[in-house]
Amino acid sequence: AVSYIKHVASALEFVHQHSINHLDVKPANIMVRKEDCQAVLIDFGLSKQYDASGEQTSTTPVGISHGYAPMEQYNAGGVGTFSPQTDIYSLGATLYKLVTGNTPPQAIEIFNDGLPELLANVPSQIKKVIKKSMQPKKAERYNSIKDFIQQLDRKEDSVL
Repeated sequence: AVSYIKHVASALEFVHQHSINHLDVKPANIMVRKEDCQAVLIDFGLSKQYDASGEQTSTTPVGISHGYAPMEQYNAGGVGTFSPQTDIYSLGATLYKLVTGNTPPQAIEIFNDGLPELLANVPSQIKKVIKKSMQPKKAERYNSIKDFIQQLDRKEDSVL
């Protein structure tokens, strides 16, 4: 699961460098190539490009994939400015699905009730990454894909 998420994160890092948000990261938009087991991000139909000031340059409709869309995608104008945190939420939700087998709760449920506890067999560092990525408030998520990947790669704190 983590290997696949890193492949997708790498693709997102590339598109974010070009001021593009994918806006529909979810398991159904990830394919795994048979020949090298590389995860590939597909379906850029809802993506938006942003200008140098961070304002959107396209008028594509905003789509909602329940369980994978953060709260800002539900609001009119919520993705009108460039924000890597929107895709980071969806990437964390995708990791949630891969490690639990369950579709994540909708963003409003997480806002009201918190994220359900993850299974004990999920490493604590992965739990931390998922929880931070899926924070209801954008400002409380990772600021960049690079930060997300660094935390995935971080070794769990050892117990003294």
